[in-house]
Amino acid sequence: MRILFGILLLLHGFIVCAQSSASFKPIGGTPNPAWMGWFPVNLGQSLPFAKLGIEQAAGVKALGILWLIAGITLVLAALAVLHFLIPLPWWRVLAILGASLSLLMLVLYFHPFYLIGFSASLILLIALLSKTWEALPNLGL
Repeated sequence: MRILFGILLLLHGFIVCAQSSASFKPIGGTPNPAWMGWFPVNLGQSLPFAKLGIEQAAGVKALGILWLIAGITLVLAALAVLHFLIPLPWWRVLAILGASLSLLMLVLYFHPFYLIGFSASLILLIALLSKTWEALPNLGL
């Protein structure tokens, strides 16, 4: 069970890292499919930044770094869970940091396609901040 949890955490981290590319090139994004024409921005664009007209600002472009930090910390947490290179006691702090940053970025760049990632980060964060999450001892964590 610990290995499955570690692999899921690893995959989530890689997917969060992959989101960074859109932040570095914010104009245009990936066009929405025809059935999603109702959504006001394309995949990879930030609705708040588009409305404010600041998508090309250097600070906004640099937000891609936060996507990378979020994803990398989730990957490092997964490596700790899998007992590979990172000390096991670090996994919880890394996972909390990664999930928190991921949620922040998913809110700023919200798109309906991100609901699964948003849910994964939110559930992870709630579980980690809950002192009574009983699955942790069963995972050996």
